[in-house]
Amino acid sequence: MPEVPIGGLVRLYRIQRRMSTVSLVTRAGITVRYLEMIKADSKTPSVPVLRKLAKVLGVRTSALVGEPPSEDYEGPVNPRLAEVERALCTYRSLALTDPRQLPSLEELGEQISAAKQAWYTSPSKYSDALRVLPDLIVHSERAVYEYNRSVQACRQISELYQLARTVVNHLGRVDLGAVVADRAMRYAEETEDPLLIAAATWSLGHALRSDDMPAQSLEVAVKGREALEPLLPDGSPELFSLYGGLLLVEVMGSLRTGDPWRARELLREPAHQAALRVGEGPNYHQMMFGPTNVGIHMVAVEYECGEFSEALRLADDVDISQIPSLERKTAHLYQVARCYGCRNNDAAVFVHLKMAEQLCPQGFQHNQVVRSMVSTLVKRAKPSYAPDVRAFAARIGLLD
Repeated sequence: MPEVPIGGLVRLYRIQRRMSTVSLVTRAGITVRYLEMIKADSKTPSVPVLRKLAKVLGVRTSALVGEPPSEDYEGPVNPRLAEVERALCTYRSLALTDPRQLPSLEELGEQISAAKQAWYTSPSKYSDALRVLPDLIVHSERAVYEYNRSVQACRQISELYQLARTVVNHLGRVDLGAVVADRAMRYAEETEDPLLIAAATWSLGHALRSDDMPAQSLEVAVKGREALEPLLPDGSPELFSLYGGLLLVEVMGSLRTGDPWRARELLREPAHQAALRVGEGPNYHQMMFGPTNVGIHMVAVEYECGEFSEALRLADDVDISQIPSLERKTAHLYQVARCYGCRNNDAAVFVHLKMAEQLCPQGFQHNQVVRSMVSTLVKRAKPSYAPDVRAFAARIGLLD
């Protein structure tokens, strides 16, 4: 399926539902002019507007950004997502027929740690992670059987599935994200380790929100946070990191279910206090929780509330060099670029997208909202920097 701009997808679904333009904009709370700009690809809609349009059209938000199919891409990254799909369908009973020698639990643990390290720090993280995920999934499922569902085997496969959830979600496959998040949770419960269960709960909450189930995500996060509260008096930084991570899922769940003030209060009080207990350096369970991540979420909340000036003011105080995760850094830069886009500051949008490209060029092959932003820049960039924009668009495969 060729890449379809957001405006084209909105028009397609509107026609399929035999809905008039006036009816769509009235129910979505936007103007006819705004919708016309989206259709002409001269305006990139904000995420809140996308969600409103999706709700009125009766589709998932992901459908309006051209969620990629499962087949391998022919582009420069070639993630081979289909191999991950096949691995997820290879259950233990089927994995036992694999003629390859099974690595030891220690070797599997080292391979999983290396995959996590690559995903969070490598500029080529998509190809690095997807190259090893299929074999790791098959071997880990087999190891659970061979080692009689030992705590170590269950712990390692839960951590692997938590990583897999992040990878497939970033590739637009929220359906697979829900599958692997559920598996991570079930294996974590077998270990009876409250910290690993909390980490899997955090992953499940993210998967539910990505799958347009914010109420369920909120419920899962609240229950996970409440389960940790009795442990807080003597809590370690790791415990407070997990507690804070669940609070951030609760923040976004509150926001998506229509309670932005609760989201703000959670960030300003309990999340901020938990971040101070953790500090800026540690990275427990790949959550990147700390003061900087709380600041990033403050920007996200104001953006989703349409308070773009406040979001940009808060962004000025966020130093992304304090966190090691390329994913968190680039996500924040995308967010700031969208804020400037809503203010029609194309030059600032371009600056932040170039910063994101320097950190992780492969990200532009998979994020359809960001690619739509670049398409908009190509059409309306001022002559002084239009050649640079076109060269940028060519690098990410939008132009020949």
